[in-house]
Amino acid sequence: MAKKVIVVRIGTNEVQIVHMEHTANYPTVYGCVRFPTPENAVKDGMIMEVAELATCIRKACADKGIRTKDVIFTVASGKIASRETSVPIAKKKMKIQPLVMAKVSDLFPIDVEKYIFSYVEQGEPKKTDEGGLVQDVMVFAAPSDLIDSYYTLANAAGLHIESIDADGNAVFQVMRRQVKSKEGVTMSIQINQSATLVNIISDNKLLLQRVVPYGINVFTEVLLQEPVFQVQTEEEAYTLLKRNRVILHNLNSENSENNPSLDKRIEVTDNASYLIGNIGRVIEYYNSKYKDRPIQEIICMGKGCAVAGIHELLSNELGIQTHTPEELAGVRFNRKVNINAYILQYINCFGAVFDSVHFVSNAVRQKEEKKGSMTGAVLIFVGCLLISILVGGFSLMRLLQEKETNRMWTNRVQAMEPVESEFAALLEEVVNRKMLDVFDLYCDNKNNHFHALLKSMEAQCPKSFKIQSITSDEAKVTINAISTDKLLSLSALQIQLEKIDGISSVKIDSITETNEALTKKKQYSYTITFAYNKVVDANEKASEIEGSQTE
Repeated sequence: MAKKVIVVRIGTNEVQIVHMEHTANYPTVYGCVRFPTPENAVKDGMIMEVAELATCIRKACADKGIRTKDVIFTVASGKIASRETSVPIAKKKMKIQPLVMAKVSDLFPIDVEKYIFSYVEQGEPKKTDEGGLVQDVMVFAAPSDLIDSYYTLANAAGLHIESIDADGNAVFQVMRRQVKSKEGVTMSIQINQSATLVNIISDNKLLLQRVVPYGINVFTEVLLQEPVFQVQTEEEAYTLLKRNRVILHNLNSENSENNPSLDKRIEVTDNASYLIGNIGRVIEYYNSKYKDRPIQEIICMGKGCAVAGIHELLSNELGIQTHTPEELAGVRFNRKVNINAYILQYINCFGAVFDSVHFVSNAVRQKEEKKGSMTGAVLIFVGCLLISILVGGFSLMRLLQEKETNRMWTNRVQAMEPVESEFAALLEEVVNRKMLDVFDLYCDNKNNHFHALLKSMEAQCPKSFKIQSITSDEAKVTINAISTDKLLSLSALQIQLEKIDGISSVKIDSITETNEALTKKKQYSYTITFAYNKVVDANEKASEIEGSQTE
């Protein structure tokens, strides 16, 4: 019988606990429980109130009759980054962790000393044109203090950590089982309270993963502001969205009936333009990268997929059929568990038992390595002692043994030669890239960063936002733009622009309302001005790079 664990996901608004088997082959779910996250107990995945949260977890498990002490945490945090890469291998089932670790400084522009890295293999090794083998991997990076906070929580709650997984990987592990037998490309959209996780999957492989900074809150915020909906809390607003057809099937709908109630529904629906626009940009980026592999379907998951009308809205605006699976492949449910009640809510927890990222704190890793080295030293000592006793009077046996040992090490050295060659090439590439960075920084000026500014604006602004002209001088940047959004959305646009690094003093003026020539729909022309101070000290940065090369 498979070992049982509890899988715990601590979100900003809700803590989810699932009692299930720790196996990758059709694990059984025995029970689920959730409760509101204590105020200020977690901040972007970081555990802030350990004692209070530990007490809540113990109580929730006790009330549910769960006695299991082994835990898997799945961490939802914007601080966890992931990158896809490939590493050369000499043979299948080869240990590739050292090869992955050799590449992390190139994959992540961070201080690697402050992060914990792990990876998940993607698919089987592939042959290269030169006849070698490469293994695709998804590498994850998490701040050390973030992972340490979960070890502290486990200790306070009397739990033993089996594994710590990344939220994005847990969702992918579930979704890959939903599309395992399907041909083509599938996108999954998990709409949570304040963020949406997007996965694009094909051939049992994660092609792209992104987090969109909008969720159910795009709807609930408007409901809470409008007295006509008569809701006081986010939970009441969410219940209304599930039970009543509040949102429409299209953005920018027209109220031909002059119905005040319809006006409010249009306003709620149109506020989703930021969410849908960002998902649309993920699709556009994917299409530019995989031109011959279009997305064929969208699977909607998470709390947001229970919103009445969400599937129709996404299908119409994104142009791809959207649906929610009626059953969950790869997972069994105990007969006492209400499948329909849990399939949407606990998707992240289900996936953590399959193939976890397995973040391990540096303190625990060092302790395990020290323990392993001491055990190895004892075994080596005992082995040497026994060998000396046994072969002390048999010089011929000693000679044969030494010959066999020499042959074994010769074979090992020969097997490592391809890996050593690849590693040397990687190091040479690292040095070359850093030299280019030095050259680039000495040629740096303020306007060189405009491509980064435009990229950031594309990520933050709604899809309907279109730039007509842009000018810059030493004092300010001036942008002339048009949009079909309501004027009420301009304040939100201003807030989004001020979030961009280097932008300050955002002003929106010169607003003009016109009718689009063909459709006669209203559109707004306006001017945006802001200060942009993205300046890099080339001498300082170059010194840092040159210093890192000499170390």
